[in-house]
Amino acid sequence: MGTNSLCQTVTIGLRNLIKNHKDQIKHVKQLHKWTSSTSPKLKTFRQAQEIHVQLCSPEQLQPKPEVSQLKFGTVFTDHMLQIEFNEQVGGWQAPSISPLKYLTLHPASKVLHYAVELFEGMKAYRGVDGHIRMFRPELNMERMNRSALRAGLPQFDPEEMIQCLNRLIQIDQEWVPHTTAASLYIRPTLIGTDVSKVSPFTLGESHHRGG
Repeated sequence: MGTNSLCQTVTIGLRNLIKNHKDQIKHVKQLHKWTSSTSPKLKTFRQAQEIHVQLCSPEQLQPKPEVSQLKFGTVFTDHMLQIEFNEQVGGWQAPSISPLKYLTLHPASKVLHYAVELFEGMKAYRGVDGHIRMFRPELNMERMNRSALRAGLPQFDPEEMIQCLNRLIQIDQEWVPHTTAASLYIRPTLIGTDVSKVSPFTLGESHHRGG
């Protein structure tokens, strides 16, 4: 391949890269327009005030471990937040907070066959004043929406999601360590549970220590 041909190939490659980047920016701008608009196109949870809450019974509450014994991903809070999306009945449904439980998935769910999934990593801290704060949650929600757009998963209203997370943390506030040496790790996860067109053969939230 001659020098001119190589330069032409590189130029075309750069043009395609720039075009793809511009298209990506266009999609992100459209995402921002959707999530900041009050039009019917907005993907909402039908008012975060409608959160359905089912609290644990006293027997279901788990003991809180000592901070020195915390290991990442091994200790979970008492409750969990779930929000279902069903396009046939209007999209996002009312959020629900319930005792921690296993998920039920169809064997042909897309998340199992095509890895249609994403997550964010967030933290809630207890300050020296005793108040609990999340670290820049709006940026996590913005990135999660961008990931959803690229993965073909439904987007949502970031402010409503933050309200839901605040409610969950409020309920499980005693799981936020009473120290500045540890935090509550929060992992919002979005998975595709639609049934894929495949043969469904059957196959035989946690604490984080540190800053």
